[in-house]
Amino acid sequence: MNYLQNNWRKDVHARLCELLEGESGVAIFDFDNTCIRGDIGELFGYFLVETMRYRYDLEEFWELVDEADGKARLRRLTEEAQGVEPEERERSEVYGRYLAEMTALYGRRLERLGKRDCYEWAVRLHVGLTPSQMMKWSTEAMERCLTTVQRAESFRTHDGRTVKIERGIRPLLEIRTLIEALEKAGWQVWVVSATNMWTVQVAAGLFGLPPERVLGNRVDVEDGRLTARTGRPVLFREGKCEIIEEVVGRVPDLVFGDAVTDYEMLCAARRLAVVIDRGDELLRREAKRRGWAIQPQNELTSYECEQEKQW
Repeated sequence: MNYLQNNWRKDVHARLCELLEGESGVAIFDFDNTCIRGDIGELFGYFLVETMRYRYDLEEFWELVDEADGKARLRRLTEEAQGVEPEERERSEVYGRYLAEMTALYGRRLERLGKRDCYEWAVRLHVGLTPSQMMKWSTEAMERCLTTVQRAESFRTHDGRTVKIERGIRPLLEIRTLIEALEKAGWQVWVVSATNMWTVQVAAGLFGLPPERVLGNRVDVEDGRLTARTGRPVLFREGKCEIIEEVVGRVPDLVFGDAVTDYEMLCAARRLAVVIDRGDELLRREAKRRGWAIQPQNELTSYECEQEKQW
């Protein structure tokens, strides 16, 4: 199986080759920081903030922002920033204040309510947008992220909080060639992600996966627009297993994930679970205890920007 891109650790590579030489099955991949280096779900949210494309004109949007997270101030700053012409935003102090405070919104809520709440809530913020807008703007965000240097960018809020954004994404070459090898060997490959369904379906095109094999968090669509009603199950921890059972309809043979939020899905792997290790000691210890394969993310190969111009 030399056609696998081989920056895998030797033990991981050997176990993957053994799978490929056996009978085919179902492979499930988390997406952010598993198939790519970076988080397209988070960056799409920041893209909508920066381009002011959330539906700030709808009361349904502001009903999703809690007073505890500075709703009144955010609404005032947003109204002021909407008066700044797009070409003037980079130089505008008004827009800069809006950008810092709106960028901090997710982190403030995360501190209060945790990941389970925020993963669901983040998708509901798209209320009022259309599926076609979600797909089109996800494509724009992808193009921007693939050509942005991967770096941390910081903002300072009015109360002295520092907010960091990890800019840029890069697909991982080893994952891409593995998916190609699995499909050639007759495997059924799926992505199951906490990122919103529309964005992750666009992003999974980097790996040649069709939208019908990509599952993400979603809201109901009514009269052609996204509502704030969350689709069930929410793809967080056990919710990922529920959607696999409901939609895929088979126990996965191979599962890839990078975070504790993938834990139950990794546990469900019938033949092999692979942790893309980014330094989570709890997940690393559990992987060792359970005999899962462990592959450090930083040893895998990122595509350079120019390699992905035709994605």
